[in-house]
Amino acid sequence: MTSGLPGLSLRRIAEAAGCTTMQVYSRFQGKNGLLQALFDEGFEVLAAAQRAVPLSLPADQRVQQLCRAYLHIAAEYPQHYALMLGGHSADFKPPKESQDQAMATLQHLIEAVANALPTGPDQAQHASVVAHQILAFCHGWATLSAIGITDNTNVEAIDRAVSSLLTGAEA
Repeated sequence: MTSGLPGLSLRRIAEAAGCTTMQVYSRFQGKNGLLQALFDEGFEVLAAAQRAVPLSLPADQRVQQLCRAYLHIAAEYPQHYALMLGGHSADFKPPKESQDQAMATLQHLIEAVANALPTGPDQAQHASVVAHQILAFCHGWATLSAIGITDNTNVEAIDRAVSSLLTGAEA
């Protein structure tokens, strides 16, 4: 998929796979089925990367590692990432079940943020807000990395930004 989502066609997929368009259609029930499979696969890969981050890490380090995992997936699977978090094809909208599974991946970050913040009233809600802020940072960084403005190897800058969001949230 070198031309990205706009250039995706069943014909190109079949040619690359060395099969017929009918075989691709039979397997995925059309382009939307293929896009859904890629969407689901992308979030499965992200969830696996998040599960690989040890629960035994100190909470702030776990948040940083979850962010690094997110950025790694965005860099290693750019076409999946584009479909997952931005570049939906005009005729594709993931079904609710897929959207719910995608949103469940955010739970890893919310839990880690909750553990990193001091306990207090409305901690769950506060952790969710901060986790969304961190997700927005990660998405922005990944997007800028994809176009060459930043890069995911600048781990110190990523960790400092995440620490600032957590520290600011404690105040």
